[in-house]
Amino acid sequence: MSKISITKKTAWSLILNINAKTKYKAKRNIIEISEEFQKNTFQIRYNRKKNYIEDTNINLKKDIENLFHIFLPIVCFQGKFQYIAHIAQSLDGFIATESGESKYISGKENLEHIHRLRAVSNIIIVGAKTYLEDKPKLTTRLVKGNNPLIYVFDPKRILRKKDIMGDIVHLRDNLDELKKTLHDKDKQTIYIEGGGRTISYFMNKNILNKIHICLCPIILGGGRPSFVPDKYIELNNQKSFKPNHYHMGKDILFDIEIN
Repeated sequence: MSKISITKKTAWSLILNINAKTKYKAKRNIIEISEEFQKNTFQIRYNRKKNYIEDTNINLKKDIENLFHIFLPIVCFQGKFQYIAHIAQSLDGFIATESGESKYISGKENLEHIHRLRAVSNIIIVGAKTYLEDKPKLTTRLVKGNNPLIYVFDPKRILRKKDIMGDIVHLRDNLDELKKTLHDKDKQTIYIEGGGRTISYFMNKNILNKIHICLCPIILGGGRPSFVPDKYIELNNQKSFKPNHYHMGKDILFDIEIN
């Protein structure tokens, strides 16, 4: 099979184009992808279980190979819903200072990665506190892709009517409201972007399927923690993981399958 050299931008467009035409074989572990794009036919034989590209006519440079390994499991997932979270933290486990400042913890590569996660998601969820403090735009302005629907998770009901702008969905109660919204929808990717308490809520409820943790080479010495457990943890009862990891500029991304 002759190899076709492509740019990262083309690789990303190919990932976004993967759709219902994809053929699933071998008990849905082997996925054969054949996509017509930019006057070429791109072919990928992807082992979903091992997250491994067995064969392709694409010249896999390292950055392009990493892009496929990170995002093919997301766009080719099996099932009706998948919940993915992302968090960027310091070496000592904080996502922001006590005052909430977090802008310069991670590098520009992580910001681009966040926008890619938004682009492959149908719904993005942020906590009410993050929404009020950060005023995130929650768009895909740095990469190609559609903007997801925005849900603000507000179980403590701290938002007022004037705080909700545009088409934002205000989740005032627990997850029952979200499940009712999703009940009649087709295959959905729900992305929880933050903050730490909101991600911890979904993790403690054993709902998350995958989490991306961006580890940044900075020590804050205190601040807002990445995760907030809901009960006393005994170390011998904790599940360990074997994450894939990728360099993103000065940061390291840990890609962790949870459920």
